[in-house]
Amino acid sequence: MGAPRVVVGVDGSPLSMAAVTRAAQVASARGLPLHVLHAFAADLPMLGFGELSDGSAVVSTHAHRLVADGVARAHVVDPTLTVTTSIREGYASQALVDAARTAALVVVGAMGHGVFSRASVGAVAMQVVTHARCPVLVVGHENTDPASEDASVVVGVDGSKPSLRALAAAFDEAARGNGALAVVHAWEARSAADPTLASDSSWSAYEAELQRTVEAALTARRAEHPHVKVDYEVLQAEPVSALLERAQGAALLVVGSRGSGGFPGLHVGSTALRLMGRSPCPILFTR
Repeated sequence: MGAPRVVVGVDGSPLSMAAVTRAAQVASARGLPLHVLHAFAADLPMLGFGELSDGSAVVSTHAHRLVADGVARAHVVDPTLTVTTSIREGYASQALVDAARTAALVVVGAMGHGVFSRASVGAVAMQVVTHARCPVLVVGHENTDPASEDASVVVGVDGSKPSLRALAAAFDEAARGNGALAVVHAWEARSAADPTLASDSSWSAYEAELQRTVEAALTARRAEHPHVKVDYEVLQAEPVSALLERAQGAALLVVGSRGSGGFPGLHVGSTALRLMGRSPCPILFTR
C-alpha cells in the first residue's frame, strides 16, 4: 500500500480544472502528494473523462496533454508540490474508485465532458461519491478564488455515526482554515416514527440531546484546537434547504455519506445526493 495522497480526476472540462486547483490547495495544506488521473473508455464515446476513440495516437496525445495541463495548474498553486500522473483505459469512475482505496481524498468536478454534462451532477461524480472508500470532495463551481477570511466550514449533523465522523472532519478543516465552524442540524417531522413526535419526547428534549451528542463528539478536538469557534444550530426545517442556505458564502460544506434515515446498505443517503450539484461551495462527503 502506497503513502496517502490526494487524487484528482481530469477530463479537460472547466470544472475538472477547478478540481485540480482545489486538490492542489488541499494537498499543499496537508503536506501530501497530488496524483492527477485521466481515464477514458473507448467503447462508450463521451461518457467519462476525455475524448474517446479507438486508442489511436491522437487519443494518447490528448490524454498526455490533459494530465500535463493538470500538473501545470497544480504547480501554480504550489511550485514545490509533488505531483504524479497516470492515464488509464476504462471508465473514469472505476479508475477513481480504484485509486480511492489508498487515497486520503479524491477530488472531482461535479460534471465533466460526458453525455450528462448538462445535468446538475455528472455520472462520474455520482458514482465516485457512492462507491469510493475514502472521502470525496466535489467541486461544483469554476471559481477557485480562496474563500473570504470570515468564511466558515459548515457541517450537517443528525446524531448518526456517519454525521459525527463528518463533524470531526469539518472541525479539522476549520482548524486548518480560519477557525470558524457552523454545525447545523435540521429536522423535518414526517411520520409517527420521528423521535420528536414520540409521546415521551418533545422538541426541546430532542434539541438538548443532540447538543449533548455534538458537544461530546467535539470535546477532544476542542482541547487540541481551542481557537476554533463553533456555532451550533438545531432547527425545524427541511435538511437540504437548511444546509444550502447555511452554505452560502461558506468555505466548505461537509456531510456524512449517509445519515440516520434511508435504507440499510445504501452507500450514500438521500440528503447527500440532493446536495450534490446544488451546493454554493465545494462539498466534502466523508466516510
